[in-house]
Amino acid sequence: MPKKLKVVVKSLYSHETRKDTSLENLKSLRLEDAWPFIRDEIESEIGSNQLVCIPHITEAVLYKITSLFVHNDVEKNGKMFTPLGELIKNIDRKKSNPEYVKWLDEGNFADQDFKFPHESVKITLQDESIKNKVRVIMVNFSKAAVPKDKSFLNNIYLDIENNIDLKGKKSVYMITHVLMAKTVEFRVTRGTSSRIFHLGTSTPLVFGLEEFLIGENGKLVAKEPVTIKSKALRWKKFDPSDHLFTPVQH
Repeated sequence: MPKKLKVVVKSLYSHETRKDTSLENLKSLRLEDAWPFIRDEIESEIGSNQLVCIPHITEAVLYKITSLFVHNDVEKNGKMFTPLGELIKNIDRKKSNPEYVKWLDEGNFADQDFKFPHESVKITLQDESIKNKVRVIMVNFSKAAVPKDKSFLNNIYLDIENNIDLKGKKSVYMITHVLMAKTVEFRVTRGTSSRIFHLGTSTPLVFGLEEFLIGENGKLVAKEPVTIKSKALRWKKFDPSDHLFTPVQH
């Protein structure tokens, strides 16, 4: 077993973490196989207890600001949640507040006051014994969030009549905070072979959720904070004293 050594280098420009760990289960150079090894590190370096790393970078499109998810009664495709896309694609435009519909159409959720402490964050996981390595470099961070002066409650109606995934649902989960990087470089190395991935622009990396309760005719009537037990990828509610509990599964 490689020794577990972690080195952190900080400057005004960059934050770099190098960690010796076991990568013997890294089976290929594919992004899909390498991402799970780096998730926890990304979460701890740029996330928080309320912002957690997306389950997989190839699913980044599902984790945009205002993206909706509903809880499944049973697992579908190995997941307990079904993505519905962004809020604007799921609303009843006639019933919803026209000012909010216009704002959602414009889609400007950028947090102009957000400043990340570093221009870039570099994370390297290495297993010297077998020469395996996973590295990610994230540059130029930005944040999208639902502004504090905006409330979807009593202003937005979901289109529950025409969306089969919303039928009978009493609540919906919405992404209300997203931290993104303009440039993401991902390198995977196995022995003497390596592969580099350059990922899109403004790629979502970590996100925060809120649960919105659905009232009559699809109106959003209340909300509750939630967090995620990251390794299990399960949403969990907060009880009044802020202790996590696991929803009963039927």
